[in-house]
Amino acid sequence: MSSGELEDTSLESEYEALLSFMYLSPVGLVRTDPRGNIDMLNPMATQLLMPLVSSQGLSNLFETLAAVAPELRNLVTSYRESSGSICLDHRIHVSSAADGGVVLACTIVKVNPEVLITVLTDLTLQVATERRLRQADSWLETIYTIVNDFAVLGLTKEGKINSWSPSVERLTGYTESEIIGESLNHFFNSPALGAHILTEHLTLAREEGWYSQDYSCRIKSGGNFFAQAMVAILREEDDEFSGYTVVFREIAERKVSSENLADMLTKDHLTGAINRAHFFNLAEKAFARAIRYEHSISILMLDADHFKDVNDNWGHLIGDEVLKSIVNVAEGVLRPGDTIARFGGEEFVVLLPLTNSLESSVIAERLRSSIEASHVKVGEMDIKITVSIGYASLGESRSTLKQLLSSADSALYRAKSKGRNCIVNID
Repeated sequence: MSSGELEDTSLESEYEALLSFMYLSPVGLVRTDPRGNIDMLNPMATQLLMPLVSSQGLSNLFETLAAVAPELRNLVTSYRESSGSICLDHRIHVSSAADGGVVLACTIVKVNPEVLITVLTDLTLQVATERRLRQADSWLETIYTIVNDFAVLGLTKEGKINSWSPSVERLTGYTESEIIGESLNHFFNSPALGAHILTEHLTLAREEGWYSQDYSCRIKSGGNFFAQAMVAILREEDDEFSGYTVVFREIAERKVSSENLADMLTKDHLTGAINRAHFFNLAEKAFARAIRYEHSISILMLDADHFKDVNDNWGHLIGDEVLKSIVNVAEGVLRPGDTIARFGGEEFVVLLPLTNSLESSVIAERLRSSIEASHVKVGEMDIKITVSIGYASLGESRSTLKQLLSSADSALYRAKSKGRNCIVNID
């Protein structure tokens, strides 16, 4: 087989994987050749086109739409580029206002000289229009970048990679034999990301149908790149959940201004920790998932020891440095899925998803000892820092977020009463 034939086979394999992903779309999707002959369409497309199907059946898209949109064939034949958008949201009046006024939006994308993708969206109801057009835009963006910057793979229900396309190797450098059976963590730049992060990602995908998140990823040669990982659930014909499809899309530019705005709204301006309001937003969602899926979840409360003495003896600027040092140390100790927030003054709270009491004690002690080993330099002197930590985990007597926070706060009070620089939990 020639190199050109190998490349065609590779691209065709990618198209097949992507079309499997597209099958879940709530808009009508049809794949044809340039003459309109249909070789694949999803159930929504069949539903939208059925009122126009003649006795000859649904085999050619242009013939099916000839009575209401004869111009489509001319639009396609007159388009001379090898790939790109032929028409965007072209309106087709399937029936008159007297008959109900059914209107479809038709978008045709030329993927390559032999493949067209047509997207049909029902515009009859305005609310449905807004939702479906947003979804169509997302699908089209993925289709249009098929050759350059995305990779498609499949996961089992347990989150292990079970299918692969050559685009994965182009993007990451890893071969099929190196990634089959691995988790998505294999691609992430931080080995400490941990399985619990992937569990949260997959859980959200199951709840919403799909979920997207940005990650710092690595390539086999040692380089790094930012990627958006979009996970969508797969279902069998009987609607039984069977696994996931994943699309990795390289992000060429980071949206710095948007991220700065998000930081202003969600982070404490002094320490960089999450602010109190955003903590409750994250904690309530995490707690609801823990209850729903019967996962463990824990809370740490920590307080800087003798902080008033620091301010009195060294001034508030040094006190600010102490608070920033605590957060810096904590961010180096905590896992990527954990969240530290400034609760007020010198008090901080840490959210530990998927973490039981025993695991919380290990994290709390690691945090306490790491802070004790740190210091803030003032001239030629080093100011030692210690914290008291109280922690509590989800249990029968702590079945709400408020009860969990209250228990952790009570444990923190006991730690301070015991002499500070120690950890205490509420059983």
